[in-house]
Amino acid sequence: MTVVSEDPMMRSLFLNLLIILLFFGSCNTKTKTVGSCGDGFLDPGEACDGSQMSATTCTELGYYEQTDTLTCRSDCTFDLTVCTGGRCGDGIIQAGDGEDCDGENLAGLTCDGLQLGGGILRCLDTCRWDLTGCELAARCGDGVVQPIAGEECEGADLDGATCVTLGYSQGSGSLGCSAGCEFDESACVPMSTNADLSSLTVSSGTLTPPFSAGTTSYSVMVPMEVTTLTVTATQADALASLEINPSQPMTLAMGGNPATVTVTAESGAQKVYSVVITRQTPADYESANIGTLKYVPAGTFQRDAMSTNLSTVSAFWMSQHEITRAQWTSVTQWADPSNVSYSSGAGDPVQMVNWYAAMAFCNKLSLREGLTPVYSVSGVNFTTLTYGQVPAGVDPTWDAVTVNWSANGYRLPTEMEWMWAAMGADSASPGATNTTGYLKAFSGSTGSNDIGDYVVFGYATSEIGATTTERSDPVGSKISNELGLYDMSGNVYEWIWDWYATVPAGSLTDYRGALPGSVRVGRGGAWSSGSNTCLMTYRKDYSPTSSFSSFGFRVVRY
Repeated sequence: MTVVSEDPMMRSLFLNLLIILLFFGSCNTKTKTVGSCGDGFLDPGEACDGSQMSATTCTELGYYEQTDTLTCRSDCTFDLTVCTGGRCGDGIIQAGDGEDCDGENLAGLTCDGLQLGGGILRCLDTCRWDLTGCELAARCGDGVVQPIAGEECEGADLDGATCVTLGYSQGSGSLGCSAGCEFDESACVPMSTNADLSSLTVSSGTLTPPFSAGTTSYSVMVPMEVTTLTVTATQADALASLEINPSQPMTLAMGGNPATVTVTAESGAQKVYSVVITRQTPADYESANIGTLKYVPAGTFQRDAMSTNLSTVSAFWMSQHEITRAQWTSVTQWADPSNVSYSSGAGDPVQMVNWYAAMAFCNKLSLREGLTPVYSVSGVNFTTLTYGQVPAGVDPTWDAVTVNWSANGYRLPTEMEWMWAAMGADSASPGATNTTGYLKAFSGSTGSNDIGDYVVFGYATSEIGATTTERSDPVGSKISNELGLYDMSGNVYEWIWDWYATVPAGSLTDYRGALPGSVRVGRGGAWSSGSNTCLMTYRKDYSPTSSFSSFGFRVVRY
């Protein structure tokens, strides 16, 4: 063991040597220089240094908004140009961000101005009022609602508020007050969005289709004797309101009479139900063989985009439905030619009928009802005509058919008659020229109703409302148009009298097509075709010998 001498001189020499060694040993120690911006370290006084950040968002720095990423400048301070919207401490009161005051900026208010008596009003570092210096300093539990202190309520005092005044449903429970003087909204419920009807009835006739809350378009047929009708509806939600237009009971004009039921949910959401009540005109005709023929009034309409292309037609009757398979066999005593694979039953439109056969049906029906046949074909006796005698190929003799336009028997409609009836004639404004009907997307269209409610169309397409069955539907399965005519668009195409040709320009009266021709006109679209074929202006041209599972017909008469 080393022993340090007790000699004072030796002890002094030893201590001096130790100090020298310590001094030289410390010469190689590296030290950190304070304030060296750019070295990648956060030194005292630096907000940032390169990627080293004391904060990463403007919110952390007290700002209310940020337009881009917060970055560090070369002088180790934040680039605050991206921080916007102000901040607590900038001397400006940002009321929209909940500031009452800012530093010395008290917005000119005092304790007295806040109805808190005398004293000194101050601002907290959080930019909210410091009311501790006011004589009547507000506090939760003092029995007085002090909104300036952030209180919403005090015990049973809700300051006039209810769940309803706070935007909740009238069906809510009671608004409460928490121990922290904030509203207790646990018993409040949101406003209802239910705008459905639970019932819809009419005082006469029957709704078609039957009422369902999810169905918004209906039609009703009433006889001529019904001059007034009442539409009655009940909202599914008692907190919803409803308005029926026109006011009820409503006076019925001849033809179509629209009514709407508008349901407004408590939340403001709306649903509109429409009902078209068709009062049968005194001229509607009842056939013992094919049922109702609707009266189509005389009138004038614009047939295309040219305002000078006007067509005038005389009044006529048109069968309410396309001729069915059952009516075909009953009237002609011939077999049903329809392809049953594309038909749901005998109540569907007859199809696989060529133009010659459709014309023959008209004469057969006229003879059966004691009316004067319209068509004459040289050498053909329509009383004894069999289906096998109807041409299956082009036949010049049948193509040369003559027409007695003054006869009262049944016939195929002319193209102008069909178009006039399909657009609803003058039902929108009786007696006026219809200048917009040619623009309709389908027969019965109002511009806002759904095509699927009126038309059987579009099998195998992805169109909204298209049929999902590869066949026709029974006639009248959809809603009628304004005249009470069903399936004027869709189900099956309909044979027209006219030869297919360009319609002359200008005004035309009872235009019956060009003569002669090689192909006849088909109108209306079918279950197998897209919605574009339902347009009022859409035309098909086919040989009179053509027969398809998508082609049928309806009849008219004077």
